[in-house]
Amino acid sequence: MRLLWINANPNPNPGGTELHSIDFINALEELNSIELFKVVAKGSFVDRHTSDRNKFYVSLRSEFSPANTLKLIRIARNLKPHVVVGNNGKEYLNTYMAGRLSGAYVVLFRHMLNRLPPLLVSLVLKRVDKIVAVSEASKRRLMAQGIEEAKIEVIPNFVDEGRFSLKEGEKEALRKLLGVAEDEVVVSFLGKVAEGKGIFDFYEVAKRLSKSPVKFKFFVIGYGRDLEKVRERAIKDGIYGRFLFTGMTEEPEKYLKASDILLALSRGEESFGRVVVEGFATKNLVFVYDVENLKYLVENGVNGFVCKMGNIEEISRLVLEVIKERNRFYKLREEAYKTYLINYTKEAVLGRFIKLLEVLHFDKTCLMF
Repeated sequence: MRLLWINANPNPNPGGTELHSIDFINALEELNSIELFKVVAKGSFVDRHTSDRNKFYVSLRSEFSPANTLKLIRIARNLKPHVVVGNNGKEYLNTYMAGRLSGAYVVLFRHMLNRLPPLLVSLVLKRVDKIVAVSEASKRRLMAQGIEEAKIEVIPNFVDEGRFSLKEGEKEALRKLLGVAEDEVVVSFLGKVAEGKGIFDFYEVAKRLSKSPVKFKFFVIGYGRDLEKVRERAIKDGIYGRFLFTGMTEEPEKYLKASDILLALSRGEESFGRVVVEGFATKNLVFVYDVENLKYLVENGVNGFVCKMGNIEEISRLVLEVIKERNRFYKLREEAYKTYLINYTKEAVLGRFIKLLEVLHFDKTCLMF
């Protein structure tokens, strides 16, 4: 099957769609059943992190790039791909035109939760062959804009197994390396250290837990504008010694693997919630707020907990309860890990995507512009 993947935004810095493209491109190139071609912007983040094999350069800053859109169409018509994939909302129109004018099926990935322009929905999204929503929340937003459910397939992001999957004895070894005592419970925050991501909610839970007889240690994994404020609060409250602040790190998985509980308390909507899945993969018990899409990732009381936004007391109480019930604690963590294995490994996610492509490839229905 000949597949053309388009992510031609010249952005040199990584965003969600760029990381997603890199993951999928690098994984698809390993498959003998796929002949992959890609269109990227020269020097972009996607360009720098993918091979030069079957690569074409086009820069698309928006849908309104007439000259470069024509160049994209010429590339597609020469390649005659079976399927054209678009992975950036700013390139939907360009991707659609390239696909249809080369006789290919068109598949678009939808990552974000914001509303799309009605004209783009009418002229492009309602006419493509499939839209892959990376989350249940993204699917619901598409349906709210009039996209029929049958056109939407939910296929999530996958987690880098080489980095986040736990090896036998690795959690214990890393805890020892990081100076975590055997009787300490590690509660972590992972991501941008900012109010909107829930860092102050995390701190308030940590302050309450510090008053309990249980020995807690708190990891703040990441960097952000509110990092120093959290440090200052911990010093003022006399609990700074219980904290480990990593700052900016290229190895967040090292700290997450040594952790027991992950508080992913984002106060805003998340289009996917990668941090939650990374918590599942590293056998952490995950707590989230009842916001999109996080509340769809966690089955409350089965593989984690979904709490009302801002309910610090509830989270603190649940943490202490589950720590005392060790069998329940381990069962919840194992269910979270099982959720990861079933839904979010590279093998599981790619399998679903390849199945979608195969259904399109062998569908004999005539394409209509």
